[in-house]
This record gives sequence, structure tokens and C-alpha cells, in this order.
Amino acid sequence: MTRFIASRSRLLAAIGLVLALGLAALPLGMWISPGDDLSARIGREAIWWALGAFVLVWIVRVERLPLRSIGLRALRFKGVAWGVIAAIAMMATVMLSYAVIFPALGLQMNMKQVRSLTHVPLWLQTATMVRAGVVEEIIFRGYAIERIAMLTGSRWAGALLSAAAFIAVHISSWGYAQLIVVAFGAAILTALYLYRRDLGSNMLAHFLTDFVGFMLARLQGG
Repeated sequence: MTRFIASRSRLLAAIGLVLALGLAALPLGMWISPGDDLSARIGREAIWWALGAFVLVWIVRVERLPLRSIGLRALRFKGVAWGVIAAIAMMATVMLSYAVIFPALGLQMNMKQVRSLTHVPLWLQTATMVRAGVVEEIIFRGYAIERIAMLTGSRWAGALLSAAAFIAVHISSWGYAQLIVVAFGAAILTALYLYRRDLGSNMLAHFLTDFVGFMLARLQGG
């Protein structure tokens, strides 16, 4: 009986991973809600939130596991502090990338993609940053790391493969130059999760980094 339960858990984890990472990699938003008008953008955000909700429902209703199994628990002061520290570290790597590494390699920021996030109402830009911090951490950190670790027996495999998936999804929309920035972010967010196993801390770090970075771009007219 125990072996059957373990096999069932591994099968559901494999199916969940295929669905979560596969759907995250597909341009569902552009297929379902194409265009650049406000309603289309709101529609794409709603699709991402729906994907995040799907993963949570899958965990609780299908896998029959608590949300603690992906590190989702009440965010306490220590978690907030670590989230802020990680955000500062990520913002430092962003500045390093754009001020030093990009010029040295002859790379340029994808300004078209930046403008797609900053040339919108402030409330929508903020909502997008919140969604990225919450949904992407659910999928690429909490769920991917834990379930890949369950399947492989290695948290390092979970860390490396989830980070690779996170980078790949961002390259498809931002281009290869952004690989450097995203790789730094993936490394810091993955390390934070492995150290704390506190998904709320990761969400806060991710949100703060995106919010500050894109607010500065907005103020500069990016």
C-alpha cells in the first residue's frame, strides 16, 4: 500500500510538472487574449493568475498535499527581511549587468519589452509585478523545485532544472541578452528558496526587484 501511494504521488508530480511548466512556456496569453490594448493586457494577466490557481488546486485537490509542500506558509518578519536582502542582491546584479556586462559584451536591453511593461497605467504595471512575483514563484520555485526533487531524489536537481526552465521561459519573450539578468535572478531566488523554504519570502524578493527596476525605467521614460 505504501509503495502504491508513493508511486501515485510520483505520477501526479510528473503530470503536474508537465502541465505547470508546459503551460507556463506556451504563449497562452497571446493566443487567448491577443493585442496590446488595455483589455488584452488585463486578459493576459488573468490567464497567468488562472495558471497559478490551477497549480494550487492541483496540489491540494489532486495530489492531496498541503501548500506547505511547496514552502507556502505565513510570511513572518524573518522571511520579510530575507526577501528584502535577496531583492537588494538581485537589484545589484541588474545594475552590474546593464552597467558593466552588457557594454563589455556589446549587448543591449530589450527596450521594446521594457516599454510593453512601463507604457501602461501605473496600477496595471504594479499588478503585473505582483503577479510575476506570486505566480512565477509558485510555478518555478515552490512547485518545480519540490516536485523535481521528489522525482529525482535530489534537491540540487530540482534547483538546477527549475532554474533552467525559468531562464528558458524568459528568454523566449526577452531575448538572449536578458539571459544574464535572468540567470542572476534565478540563482539568487533558487538559493533563497533552498535556504529558507519560504515561498512568501521568494515572492516578496521577486516583486520588489521587478517593481523597483521597472519603476526606475518608467521614471526614465523607458
